[in-house]
Amino acid sequence: MITAPVRRTEVLGIPITCFVSYENAAAVIVQRIREREKTFCIAINPEKVCFARSDSTFGDVVRRGHVHICDGMGTALAVRLMQGWCIPRITGVDLFLKLAATAEQEGLSIFLLGAKPQTNDRAWAVLRARHPNLQIAGRHHGYFEDASTIVAQINASGADMLFAALGSPRQEKWLSEHLEAIQVPFCMGVGGSFDVLSGQVKRAPEFFRRTGTEFLYRLLCEPWRWRRQSVLLAFGVKVLLEAVVTRCPKALFRRR
Repeated sequence: MITAPVRRTEVLGIPITCFVSYENAAAVIVQRIREREKTFCIAINPEKVCFARSDSTFGDVVRRGHVHICDGMGTALAVRLMQGWCIPRITGVDLFLKLAATAEQEGLSIFLLGAKPQTNDRAWAVLRARHPNLQIAGRHHGYFEDASTIVAQINASGADMLFAALGSPRQEKWLSEHLEAIQVPFCMGVGGSFDVLSGQVKRAPEFFRRTGTEFLYRLLCEPWRWRRQSVLLAFGVKVLLEAVVTRCPKALFRRR
């Protein structure tokens, strides 16, 4: 796999790794794994940007990451407004599925941590069916109390990739807290990806995924989410103000 230089930027002070495609992201991650370079991957969307800005503890967790994928159309639009760069979304669930396929091709092994026991079982079964040669070195559901035992199990598995479906922000905080003890070179929180993979949760129809408007689909299906999604408005206002402050003076200077 050939990797190309990857640009990095920030959205309201939160890091973003500007991959050009899922293939680009997978190639960079595989290269880092081959070099045994510890990689903590975090999916960044508008909600996480706002939470990281309002909660300094979570903000520190996010900044500990090595790779920050642009998970969310709002984040991609923010990069375009503030930097002028047109980058695609790299969603957490799709990157997880891409990396599982890549692991099979590259002979790498994975560990599945999180979700309910039956959901973890089903996700494991679906991956085995889709990728017969994929090495699933170990797995454990997300209902545990003794983190040290789980870390020991993960390390004993010898896995190359750890996917933690513990929900956000728990998964990011948990991975950050135990990052030094975990010997797996690549760690990533994948939220509800096991639920999607197992069929417990249906993804938004293709139209909403292609246009990056899954939040509208979720709002239609679950109107009670409006309070949680109201953060998108605040995010949009802050991004527009930041874009005006950072880009307009540059434009005026160029005219002179």
